[in-house]
Amino acid sequence: MEYTGSQYIGEYVDGRMEGEAEYLLPTKTKYVGEMKDGMFHGQGTLYFPNGSRYDAIWEKGLAVKGSLKSPIGTRLEKSRKAVTIVEMASMTRSQG
Repeated sequence: MEYTGSQYIGEYVDGRMEGEAEYLLPTKTKYVGEMKDGMFHGQGTLYFPNGSRYDAIWEKGLAVKGSLKSPIGTRLEKSRKAVTIVEMASMTRSQG
């Protein structure tokens, strides 16, 4: 799951990202939480450049239950596709 331009801070087991970690994507989105077999797995949070955060339970890289919190106080309960939608919004947001 490593991407060019990303930064991983955590442990490796048998060459795979494993355990508690921080993962910074090239979009400046940061994941803080558990990793297993090189994927988000367990409790973890995505922090987005716009101040939003997505707290979720992850299974093999997919959010199975989560909550999106924005800096203006809006809270959305979503699962599975929500993280993809939010990540795409983070990538396409203009930097002004």
